[in-house]
Amino acid sequence: MDQPPEITVLITAHNEAEYIQSCLRSILSQDYPMERVEILLVDDRSNDETAALARTLDCAALRVLRIDNPPEKLSARQAALDLGFREARGEVVLVTDAGGRVPREWIREMTGHLGYRDGAATAPVVFAGGKPFLARFQTLEMLTTFTLLRWISRHGKTAGVIGANMAIRREAYLETGGFPTIGFALAEDLALGEALMRSGWSVRYLTGPATLKPACETIREQIGRARRRAQRLAPTMKSLSLLLMIGNLLVGLLALIGLTHVWPHWGKFWVSLFLLRYAMGMGFIGLNVTQYGAYDLLKWVWLFEPLMTLQNLWVTLSNRITPHWEWGGLTYDRPLPQPEPEAESESETHDRAQNS
Repeated sequence: MDQPPEITVLITAHNEAEYIQSCLRSILSQDYPMERVEILLVDDRSNDETAALARTLDCAALRVLRIDNPPEKLSARQAALDLGFREARGEVVLVTDAGGRVPREWIREMTGHLGYRDGAATAPVVFAGGKPFLARFQTLEMLTTFTLLRWISRHGKTAGVIGANMAIRREAYLETGGFPTIGFALAEDLALGEALMRSGWSVRYLTGPATLKPACETIREQIGRARRRAQRLAPTMKSLSLLLMIGNLLVGLLALIGLTHVWPHWGKFWVSLFLLRYAMGMGFIGLNVTQYGAYDLLKWVWLFEPLMTLQNLWVTLSNRITPHWEWGGLTYDRPLPQPEPEAESESETHDRAQNS
């Protein structure tokens, strides 16, 4: 009987002393042969007891590395992930966040769905803790983003993966050249998924198992997260987000004008159009959350689209006006646009894989 593949669970952590032990315990409780699993923790400049608390679990499978001076051409998160991928012993590397927890079937399900040409598999993330309203909004946003990534991928465009819930073949990561070749990206997971697809690998989008992450504590933190990710949206997703935002604002404005009777003959038309558009949006979001089994979020779908429109407007303006991003204790200036690598032919990809 064939043995299951050797697995590396890769976690990068910056000051995650509060959560690191619960994260590691959820990994150690997997229904997968743990003798085939190593846990690689990359301590990213932590100045708390993250690494020390991880070691107190006395886990033979755990290795702890540390990075203190990330290269300027990469974000600290990219540098930590790159170190982990290159040091990993497993043929498949599963990545999750130090602040999160994974379900018991996580390793088995994520690796079991990797096909021959799948460079990666990715699944959703749900949020909990903090302010319940922000947790629900983040979960709705994540599930919507995940569905759009699946849709973009199915239509032959490059799309990203979800960094807190992904399984990647180490061979596929190295074949892209890794983050030093991909280039600087604050949303490194979106950039990585795109690079895998450009290298000829496919990405499999799974509806589960979902991992759990702590929700943002404040609106400011949520906006900061949205600003970072907006820097690396795929062109298709960026266009969809822009059209949705402009369309919602325009139709809403016309409906407001109609209610003031400025255009008495057109008022009812624009109000009706607004209500129809709003109902269609609620229907789409409602169907979307049910495919992931998130039925408890259905009562909140009526709020999601107007709040998402306001957030997108805020993010677009603030990224233009204040081109600085704070993340993980560092401040980044406006990232330079990265040139798109030319697609390799199948023969070039094969030759490079043989030489490596």
